[in-house]
Amino acid sequence: MMETYDTIVIGCGGVGSATLYQLAKRGQRVLALDRFPKAHSHGSSHGQTRIIRQAYFEHPDYVPLLLRTYELWRELETATNTSLFKQVGLLEVGPADGILIPGVMQSVKQHGLAIERLSASEASARFPFLIPAEQQIAFETTAGYLLVEECVRAHLAAAVGLGATWKQEVAIDWSASNTSVQVTTADATYSAGSIVICGGAWSSSLLHEVGVQLTVREKHQYWFAAPPQANNMPTFFFETSQGEFYGIPQIGQSGIKIAQHTGGRKYNGPFDVSSARDETDLEQVRAFAAAHLNFEVGPLLSRQACMYTNSPDQHFVIDQHPQHPNVVFASGLSGHGFKFTAVLGAILAQLTCGAEPELAIDFLRLSRFQ
Repeated sequence: MMETYDTIVIGCGGVGSATLYQLAKRGQRVLALDRFPKAHSHGSSHGQTRIIRQAYFEHPDYVPLLLRTYELWRELETATNTSLFKQVGLLEVGPADGILIPGVMQSVKQHGLAIERLSASEASARFPFLIPAEQQIAFETTAGYLLVEECVRAHLAAAVGLGATWKQEVAIDWSASNTSVQVTTADATYSAGSIVICGGAWSSSLLHEVGVQLTVREKHQYWFAAPPQANNMPTFFFETSQGEFYGIPQIGQSGIKIAQHTGGRKYNGPFDVSSARDETDLEQVRAFAAAHLNFEVGPLLSRQACMYTNSPDQHFVIDQHPQHPNVVFASGLSGHGFKFTAVLGAILAQLTCGAEPELAIDFLRLSRFQ
């Protein structure tokens, strides 16, 4: 006999796990399907940490979503008795005519956010960075980092505690009418009234006839041995002439995390992730560290590859399917989406339940590509 649910969620990384929780909170009988184990390292929601910030340089329209996602992360911490968000601040450095600092200040001005402007000498005296005098600097005290795998586990545990079902099965295909959907896996066929697709790098194969071209890139994250001052520094993001680089302070003995946000190897599918080092990328990250940290990083302790699933304009794509309003999806998070996953889960749940999203998402809808 075919199992029937109110909603089926395909993909249970950052967005999918949050959506599963939000639907379960609304009393839905909901099924989650993922080809990999919980909090796996094969997609885009792994690597120990992700930066979370409010003064969003990418676009000021993201700020209301960020203010709400901060609330939802704190609510999840309370609901699950876990510590997920570490507010250690964020130092952002870039040229006056660049993208980073002008974008930060636009969001600050439009939304009345608190930000601290520092000179290069002030920042270098306060934090262990080497900053050229001509660079512009913003310090956001409300920023920090999320423990990424723990966030996914917390959402999944909370959802299952509310009655949701999670299964490790590969969703091969789906079909929909105006009132129902069917999802076929290698093991079974399931039916529901609606479906939420949170496929990450698998999105192109799952989103039929949506018409958005997604490009997947392999990105590398590195952890280096570092002295004690790497424990107490803020998160950081630098816009340089060589690219955009970010880092997160050392947690325990794991090493300081440094990675390049720009670049990355384009590839043709999520199983094409390389297990070998990208030597050019590693050299660029080491060169950044040598130029901008006032301590020497040590040997490479570990490395992980993850995926950026990029939309054409680098903004998220959140909407209902154009032919099937009971099919809701999130895709193209473009390497800056994890911090939003708590609020995106709430928005996708609202769309699934036939409600208008509580926050404006028109700038993220499909219509902008038409």
